[in-house]
Amino acid sequence: LFTACGDDEWGNNNPAMEHIYYYGLGNIKYPGGNELQYNVKQGETVAIPTYFFSAFTRPYSPVVTYYTSPIPQEKNKPMPVQLVCGTDYQVVDKDGKVLTPDNNGGYSMTWPNAIQGIQNVYIKALNGTKGSIRVLTFDPTKKMDQTDVSTTTIVKTNEYEVRAFTENYFVTVNIK
Repeated sequence: LFTACGDDEWGNNNPAMEHIYYYGLGNIKYPGGNELQYNVKQGETVAIPTYFFSAFTRPYSPVVTYYTSPIPQEKNKPMPVQLVCGTDYQVVDKDGKVLTPDNNGGYSMTWPNAIQGIQNVYIKALNGTKGSIRVLTFDPTKKMDQTDVSTTTIVKTNEYEVRAFTENYFVTVNIK
């Protein structure tokens, strides 16, 4: 019996996967999880790289959404300090201009022509409370199931679908 390498369902030769992309956060030093943390001092800005994975150039430009959220309370642990966007930190662009979230609390990022690449999320610590937040590439109000790929969809249009990874979808930003 012979099998062809081109029949790989995850390969670039699978028409069902040609318009499905992935968006996530790097975690080079800590593979396999969401352990990556960034530290930023009061009044300073930290750049957090996000990654768009694609093997093609397309006539459309996928738009994804990223979020910030408080650190959730863990069972049997005290409630962490709840930092407030606009009071303790801001989401800004590369030039320092304050970004306004959409109605769901997300910030849009466009990937021109679906070309693979890296774009940064910028968090500016204001002279407010010290504590931690999360930056996420997946809506914090939704739940992902590692056994159900449909729960990883970030955005789906008639042209494309962008999915999150079940790991590496958030990092922690510690405001010092």
